[in-house]
Amino acid sequence: MSSESGILRIPNFTIMQDTNALKISREALQEVADFLPYPFIIAEDFGDIHLNTYLNVKFLEEIGYTLDEIPTIQTWYEHAYPDPAYREEVIRSWDSEEKKWPQRQQASVKRKSLVTCKNGSQRWYEIKASVINKIHVIAFVDLDNEIRLQEELKSINSNNDRMLSILGHDLRSPVANLMMISSMAANTDISSSEFVSLIHQINEQSAQVLELLDRTLTWAKLNFNSITQQNTQIDFNELIAHVLEVYKPTYEAKKIQLVMAVSDQAIASDIEIVKIIVRNILSNAIKFTPQNGTIHIEYADHILTISDTGIGMTPAMVADILNNNSASRRGTNNEIGIGMGMQLVKGLAEKINCNLRIESWPDKGTVIQLHFDDARL
Repeated sequence: MSSESGILRIPNFTIMQDTNALKISREALQEVADFLPYPFIIAEDFGDIHLNTYLNVKFLEEIGYTLDEIPTIQTWYEHAYPDPAYREEVIRSWDSEEKKWPQRQQASVKRKSLVTCKNGSQRWYEIKASVINKIHVIAFVDLDNEIRLQEELKSINSNNDRMLSILGHDLRSPVANLMMISSMAANTDISSSEFVSLIHQINEQSAQVLELLDRTLTWAKLNFNSITQQNTQIDFNELIAHVLEVYKPTYEAKKIQLVMAVSDQAIASDIEIVKIIVRNILSNAIKFTPQNGTIHIEYADHILTISDTGIGMTPAMVADILNNNSASRRGTNNEIGIGMGMQLVKGLAEKINCNLRIESWPDKGTVIQLHFDDARL
């Protein structure tokens, strides 16, 4: 058996098949396959083996495998579906349909599947197989753009639903509290000390609302791909000092001790994105560290480490963050959260090619590292 120009030649095999008194020329079928704008496989059934006898020009150009690489349907499955579980699913689906074929003179079936091409890329195809006697003609109709567009639209709709849910659920409570507290503050019957206490509560609730809005809007931008990276030189001493100034009233109120060890090494990255990342990590560290706890901030060798003595997380919770499934939970002072702070950190870190590492232990604390290896000046 030898291959030449995409044609598998089989010695002593009749090139004409008689089906319903209709002579089918293999060469004519190959010419038709080359004329059509779709990849085609022509195979023939020899009982225990389905032999691929022809791959049209479009198949060679688009999917890439040659007859030497996929001489049988089985080798096609192995190349096109390298994941064993997915390959088994595809084979099972086709076998289910093929069991019905002996009951018919002619049969056809179509299935959508994700095909791995020779160059390693993956494309969605609607694969249509027609069987006439022992000849199998398999056509590949490209659905990649259509299916990926559908997936993108589903993702956008999911993002919309989640953002509306967040805005409707998590912002309702602090806004309602603001209205109640401000109403009480407007009451002239309260004492001066009570008024001052209410003003402090208003300030705290306002800060929480602003943080929630900031996270929600940044998360929405990230998911809608509207954040673009603009690299500049970053001084971590200056950046961290700026972020800590924002959270000073919060960590001082909880009497949290800050321990700093930040080197002068600069990096080249997007300062606004890095600032959002650091702000979210520090916000969580403060939120989940109890009264009189400690937060360490270290930066050396292009690695930023923020660790705390807070309530920590289970391995499952860490895994959820890395899989974008983390849920909201209250801080040690019942601070509100919307469950997307660390998802923002993960998404933004990926955007600037920064390696995020998380270690955590329940009731012992959390260590988060950002490796800026690709951002050296």
